[in-house]
Amino acid sequence: MKNWVEYSENLLKLGESVKGVFSLMELSSVFNESSKISLHSIINRFIKAGILKRYCREIYTLENFDFGVLSAKVRQNSYISLGSALATHRLIGTESPFQVFCIVEFKAAYYKGVPNISYYKLAKELCFGFEPNEKGVLIAEPEKAVLDTLYFYLHGKKFHFNIFSDINYNRLNKNKFFAYLEPYGNPKFKIFAERCFYEKF
Repeated sequence: MKNWVEYSENLLKLGESVKGVFSLMELSSVFNESSKISLHSIINRFIKAGILKRYCREIYTLENFDFGVLSAKVRQNSYISLGSALATHRLIGTESPFQVFCIVEFKAAYYKGVPNISYYKLAKELCFGFEPNEKGVLIAEPEKAVLDTLYFYLHGKKFHFNIFSDINYNRLNKNKFFAYLEPYGNPKFKIFAERCFYEKF
């Protein structure tokens, strides 16, 4: 293949800055190729060589890529929450490293692979309380991660941890927790969240 060495060098160089996760557009830039047919031919060569892997449509990874960055590129308007965020903030013991749980404003989705990524739909007005981590991936703050978890629990989601005994509510900022609870309009949920915070069951 023409420019194979140059392609490989550019791929690995950009791979460091994108944490091993490429969109199709980024690969087009790496290989300086605008033709879709030629671009996919180059990508397939790298896949056969074991350098690239296809995760889903238009998303590819190198070895040892970052799972959080992957979740952000698969669905750009998403943030990590639920068990993934709780474990990151050490509010629960552990969560499977091969599962990433995210929140989106629009259509829920599930992607099976390594890792499995679950996107849960939440109303636009409730998509707040997140900030970028050191890799630029949006992740729920501790208080919002707990509220998201309680919200989906009441909507029937099952978790691998006990929401009453396994979450360390003592590590939460009380003022922020109740400020973030205010936009939720469901009185039943507000009472439930308050009871969980104060452990009044």
